[in-house]
Amino acid sequence: MNFSAKNPLISMTGYGTVPARRIHTRLLLPLAAVALAAGCSVGSTSSAASSGTGIEADTSSSTSGTAWTTITSEVAQASTGASAAEILAANADTSAATATVTADDDAGTYDAASATTITLSGDSASVDGDGAGGVSVDGGTITIGAAGTYVLSGELTDGQVVVNADDAEVRLVLDGASITNADGPAIDIQDAGSAVVVLAEGSENTLTDGQTYTDTSADAPTAALFSSDTVVITGTGALTVTGNHNDAISSKNGLIIQGAPTLTVDAVDDGIRGKDYLVIAGGTITITAGGDGLKSTEDDDETMGFIALGAADITITSGDDGLSATTDVTVDGTTLNVTAGGGQANATQEEGFGGAPGQPGGAATGSGSAVGPEDATDAEDESSDDESTKPKGVNAGVSYTQEEGTVTLDAADEGLQGAFINISGGSLTITAGDDGINATNGDYVIEGYENVDSESDDGAVLTISGGQVQVSFTYSDGIDSNGSAYVTGGQVVVSGQAGTMDGAVDVNGESQLIGVTGSPSVSAGDTITVTGADGTSWEMTSVFTSQYLTVLGLTEGEEYTVATTSGGSATGTAAALSSGMGGGMGGQGGMGGQAPSGEVGGQGDPGAPSGNTNGGLGGGPGQAPADGTQSTES
Repeated sequence: MNFSAKNPLISMTGYGTVPARRIHTRLLLPLAAVALAAGCSVGSTSSAASSGTGIEADTSSSTSGTAWTTITSEVAQASTGASAAEILAANADTSAATATVTADDDAGTYDAASATTITLSGDSASVDGDGAGGVSVDGGTITIGAAGTYVLSGELTDGQVVVNADDAEVRLVLDGASITNADGPAIDIQDAGSAVVVLAEGSENTLTDGQTYTDTSADAPTAALFSSDTVVITGTGALTVTGNHNDAISSKNGLIIQGAPTLTVDAVDDGIRGKDYLVIAGGTITITAGGDGLKSTEDDDETMGFIALGAADITITSGDDGLSATTDVTVDGTTLNVTAGGGQANATQEEGFGGAPGQPGGAATGSGSAVGPEDATDAEDESSDDESTKPKGVNAGVSYTQEEGTVTLDAADEGLQGAFINISGGSLTITAGDDGINATNGDYVIEGYENVDSESDDGAVLTISGGQVQVSFTYSDGIDSNGSAYVTGGQVVVSGQAGTMDGAVDVNGESQLIGVTGSPSVSAGDTITVTGADGTSWEMTSVFTSQYLTVLGLTEGEEYTVATTSGGSATGTAAALSSGMGGGMGGQGGMGGQAPSGEVGGQGDPGAPSGNTNGGLGGGPGQAPADGTQSTES
């Protein structure tokens, strides 16, 4: 067979000026670099302008309340290869929300002597302390109407805690509290100047809502823990939230989770949702959701609608997307595990696809057999026309940026989707039913690319400059960019082989994809070892089974040996890869000759694994120039 070729999210400080309709908070990092606006406009002409050290977002849609539809050319340029700091520095300011949070809050401690205690008991409660006058109890409804620290303990079997304290600083400390409401949210923060929910050290707390709510108005709460204002959840205790009605935890404005809480969330729809933004800077969070796991949806203010993840440990099992953000998703120091829509094992087979040989759903190509993705044509891929739910691991409207952390995405549809994808460090492992990584403009238009068709460059850009990336796909492509793709570093392995329309790589625009592709085969659990001619090597544990491998991030013209535990080894010369060519590697006992431009690689040893005697594709038509950059049509 042939082988053809330190968590900054914890530091929350303001930075710069954000031209937003309403500024609540900004999670920012000290930054001496160009600020990136995750901004877009309602028209095809951008009004964003460079100003000082930052690119301001067009705010025409913010004032009109109209959802924006176009990603400006300035944002597109700034998003390409951006850092998490640059992305966050141009989004909404989150510092105001965290200004009142203390070190004691994050530690889950409080001054009992100065706090007001609310003792829950059956269908009522008792109140004690200097702030008791700010609390009213009406049956099972406890209403807090004044500033202060309120410590809740005991069990409320059918009732709710309401915060209605205009412009007041309210701190709810859950210290062994269990609240169940049969016909509404367990906690409803209706109005507050600032709201902080503290999980007391060593405490276990539960919140549960009912399947149907009494309040069915347009502005009715939608979650067991619901806030109409920005809210911060912190502490070191544990909280279990069950959302029987809709979401488990939801804010109509911003939502920040920090400190070291342990959250267990189960929801019939979305797990944790912050409409304006969702920031998770710490904690251990387990989410089971019928809809999306983590979600931010603001679409009429271009500086919002983002998800920022820091040094947290997050596990998500979702019926729809694991993470869904209108604008940006940033990952920095996060341990993130997502299973979306049942994962790759639940991939929906598109007509004409059988899966690559040796991959899930695979079938040998032949009379009456399904056609694998490496042999299928674009005409056979009907997935874009299917309007049914397509669960993705991460679905970012504008950008996905990963610097550090360990991210594992297992999705029934695409593993990772965004217009601008930037991976510079950490570990990213993807098993996907459709494209593994899909760089595409999605629901938006990128300025300058308004009239392109589905086979043309749409302006999206994938950049991998570091980290360890492994991608397995069942249908379509491993790495698919409807725009450009640049893999300039890192350790990148994709199942399947390049050189066909539906395979390891598929790029509509320019690409810098230097690697080798073809044999040896690999089985899940195998150690994949890539060794350069100079003796340097790196290893990766395979999460997939496939007859072919594609390794990217190599140096053009250099010789590499790729070995797997069960499939043997192959040696070849790294070359520019695309959906129509590859740098060839032969199986054990014979090496595919690197072909001159426009020629086919030499024949390998007939004894190569699986009996494939082709030495592999060499530098085919469209061979990249010496700098490794090329323009290809897919």
